[in-house]
Amino acid sequence: MKNKLPNIKERVLYLAENVEVSKQKFFEKIGITYGNFTGEKKKRPLNSDAIGNILLNYPQANPEWLLTGAGTMLRRSVQEKEESVVNTNILEVEKAKCKQKIELLQQENEFLKENSNQLKENITLLKSIIKDKEQIIALKDKEIAELQKKDMHITQAYYAAEPEMEYNKH
Repeated sequence: MKNKLPNIKERVLYLAENVEVSKQKFFEKIGITYGNFTGEKKKRPLNSDAIGNILLNYPQANPEWLLTGAGTMLRRSVQEKEESVVNTNILEVEKAKCKQKIELLQQENEFLKENSNQLKENITLLKSIIKDKEQIIALKDKEIAELQKKDMHITQAYYAAEPEMEYNKH
């Protein structure tokens, strides 16, 4: 902020705009009227009583900045405290969001566990059905093999008896 507000009265006006009270209340507290900060009066020096009242009533104001324009408007510790509060608030919000995400993920995890267990049960049931079907197929294959054997015996018996049949016809 250095050199942007070269006049002490400009810095006082800037401070007045940025504290949490109205300008009227600000000037009442420091014992000067707003009129001393307008027009040609703005170029006149500020008395030491007014500077003392500003620093007494607004301890967050940085005296170096107020007198010279160097540094920041607020004292470093006040600024850091405000930043710390803001950072703490941001962290709390982020913490709450993370907590919500964790809860949602835990719910989703429970849902997936339940589905996984159901799928495992289904797989076990399907394996049992497949085993039963394989046994049925094995029995049917055995029956088919036996029928094919019987058919082969019948066919052989038929062909073996066929010449006799031809002979008996004549």
